[in-house]
This record gives sequence, structure tokens and C-alpha cells, in this order.
Amino acid sequence: MEPVDIALLFAAVIFALASRAAMKRLVVRRLGKASDALLEIDFWRATSGEALTRSVLLVELASWAAIVLLVVILSTRALQ
Repeated sequence: MEPVDIALLFAAVIFALASRAAMKRLVVRRLGKASDALLEIDFWRATSGEALTRSVLLVELASWAAIVLLVVILSTRALQ
């Protein structure tokens, strides 16, 4: 396994968790409460029409996609 891939995986996880925490903080501040299971939907409702703020949602979703991709890459290399 490449150390760069592992470092990228950890960085993606950190970005995903940090953006999720920022989203939850904003939703709690605007709506008063936030559901962990439906955080993305609550965030979308809380930031209606705010393109810059909604980019946090895109960062979080892209981070999770990167995590899945990196796990597939690492597992493929480990199985070879």
C-alpha cells in the first residue's frame, strides 16, 4: 500500500468530518435542532439560495466519494 494513498484517505476523512460538523453547527443555529440521519436535507433547507454556504455540502459529499474511491484502490492493491 502506498503511504500517499493512506494519507489521502485520512485527509478525506478529516475533510468529511469537519464539513459535517460545520453543517451541523449551522443547522442548529438556524433551525434550532439537527437530525444526524437527515443532516444534508436539513442543511439544504437551512441554506436556501445561499450558493457559497451550500458548497460545504458539496465538499462533504465529494469527501465521502473520495473515501469510497480510496478504500477501493487500497483494497484492490492489498488483494493483489
